[in-house]
Amino acid sequence: MFEISKHEGLVIENLEQQITRLLSELSALKAERDKFNEEAKMWAEKRDELQEEIRKIRQEAKNLKDKRDSLHNEIKFLKTMREERLKKRSETLELLKSQRQKIKGMLATKIGRSSKFLEDEIARIDWKIQTELHSLEEERKLVDQVKTLEAQLQAHKQIEHTNTELDKLKKEIQMLKDEIQTDSSKIHELAEKSQKFHENMMEKLEKAKDFQTKADEMHRKYVETKEKANAVHLKCAEMSEQIKNLRTAIKQKEEEERKKQQLDLKKKIENDALEKLKKGKKLSFDEFKILAEQGKI
Repeated sequence: MFEISKHEGLVIENLEQQITRLLSELSALKAERDKFNEEAKMWAEKRDELQEEIRKIRQEAKNLKDKRDSLHNEIKFLKTMREERLKKRSETLELLKSQRQKIKGMLATKIGRSSKFLEDEIARIDWKIQTELHSLEEERKLVDQVKTLEAQLQAHKQIEHTNTELDKLKKEIQMLKDEIQTDSSKIHELAEKSQKFHENMMEKLEKAKDFQTKADEMHRKYVETKEKANAVHLKCAEMSEQIKNLRTAIKQKEEEERKKQQLDLKKKIENDALEKLKKGKKLSFDEFKILAEQGKI
């Protein structure tokens, strides 16, 4: 074991004091770094919780959008059907108008007598022609009467047929009107539902937007705090390097002092051995070895 000189002892003591001070500062810096890391972790957790909530809200908004779009498609289909029915109703109204004009033209012939009367009259004249003798002139007049009556009867039948067609057209028009009203009611009902889905979707998106703003703020704080932690960590690394260098310096000082003392001891043994040699005294093995290494014996 070697003893360190007073001067070197003071140097090493000063270096050790520096290490002690730096270790204390390093401990404080590590505590500060860990505090920043914990705070950064807290901001990251809050940010991630908000991001998860945003994901859920946006999924809910998407579901509402899908429902709204589905209703839009249904409304579009109903409007197409309503347009077709409106077109069909318009065409049927035109046909009804045409049939009424046709009846009006038939009524203008002033038939005046019922179809029953006309049928009976035709039957009476036919019987008269078949059972009685008439001159050619009289028979011609009777045949002309029958033709006139038959024309009037045919007009009656046409009117009755047209009236039947009119009834069918009226029923069809009413049916189309009811269907159009049903379509309009359904469109209105679905439009209200679609509007509610849209409003709810917009509320969800607005909520997600607000949450995103908060999440962005959390992320900003996370990055800011993490940067502080990293900056302190760099100081810790620099300080650790300083401590390492100081410890290395102490070892170097100790090693230099050890070598110096070994050299001084060797020099003293050499001088003592030479003195012994001059006086003819017996040398120890170490003394003999040292002088031999120096080439002095």
